[in-house]
Amino acid sequence: MASRRRDRAPAAALLLIALSAVTAACSAPPEPEPAIEVVPQDGAFDPLAITLTGLGAGREVRLVATADLAGTAMSSRATFVADDDGRVDLSTTAPTQGSWTTPDAMGPLWSMTGGRSGADAGILTNDHAVRLEVSADGKALAGTTVERSGYGADVEVRDVSDGGMVAAYATPDGLSADSSLPAVLVFSGSEGGLDNARASAVWLAELGYPALGISYFKSPGQPPALADVPVETFLTGLAWLHDQPGVDTERVFTFGISRGGEMALWLAANRPDEVYGAFAPTGSGIVYCGYPDAARPAWTLAGAGLPCAPYSRDPVPPEAQVTVEEIAAPVVLACGTADPQWAACELLAEMEPRFGDPGQVRTIVQKGAGHYLTFAPYLPVALDESGTTPAATHQARVDFWNAVEEVLAEARQ
Repeated sequence: MASRRRDRAPAAALLLIALSAVTAACSAPPEPEPAIEVVPQDGAFDPLAITLTGLGAGREVRLVATADLAGTAMSSRATFVADDDGRVDLSTTAPTQGSWTTPDAMGPLWSMTGGRSGADAGILTNDHAVRLEVSADGKALAGTTVERSGYGADVEVRDVSDGGMVAAYATPDGLSADSSLPAVLVFSGSEGGLDNARASAVWLAELGYPALGISYFKSPGQPPALADVPVETFLTGLAWLHDQPGVDTERVFTFGISRGGEMALWLAANRPDEVYGAFAPTGSGIVYCGYPDAARPAWTLAGAGLPCAPYSRDPVPPEAQVTVEEIAAPVVLACGTADPQWAACELLAEMEPRFGDPGQVRTIVQKGAGHYLTFAPYLPVALDESGTTPAATHQARVDFWNAVEEVLAEARQ
């Protein structure tokens, strides 16, 4: 009779293998549940870190962000493929498709769209909640709510009318009279009024620095258009700012946007005892004539018009150039190559080589960005200019405000 030993040995081995597999399965750690991990912000200018985890290797997932911003429902969405560890780090992973297309942890916030795109003050200043939800194959996997502070959450603002000014003074909460902080005189561009200057002053105060936003035309008692605007309006603001407790009078900057940029640079070049440095985003090293009436000077000093260049004049009269070579202190310039309002990058290129100390000049030149580079970043505001790339304008904002913060921090030392 044939032996059955050879039949029994393999069966025993198979039993041991099966038992080992069961034991291994029982002892293996469970697969992690899908989750959205968010490292919270320290302040409004701080980006979030967002990571999707527990998704499964190579799984395609969809992330949707929703928020109510100043009473309007806004949303963004993007599709990702998880890595071998079942993770998606938004700061290093580009969506395969979506409302933003590059690695960017803040993409879900700034790329939101809805019924509102303008620079509504509520969007910029109000605290708000952002709901993040991730799904796959139409099935919800995980969700979380992120609380975001508005720009100005830690800021005190008061209106100022001293010396006939139409102004707003923004300071960090709890500013001490014993402080010695760099300060900024802020003014806007050809739109006139106080609104944009006030907003920029608030954002600067959110960074930790006192800022006086002033109107120089279109407010009561001021010229109705950008023509025959007294330089004395800015000198009054500078003198007032120098008198404020907590201000380092050796470190007062000007901050002018667009047409205001030329005045920010003019003041830095011609009033070095009062102005330490200048921020001139989408600005110019040329003093242009009035707008819309180019037959009149934009600016006057002691009643006389400053020499100016008509918009169509080429070459520019030397006397209309701002003597930026006289500025021996920090300057920040910025432009977008797709600016639909004027040739901001050509103007930047014209003045940049004329500075006496190139090491003091920081420039941001962003391909595809538009004109509105100075809005605080990470929010879906004024990103829909014709012919521009919203992501480029957003990136220019991030780079510009990073440069502003760096310059002010260095001046504080």
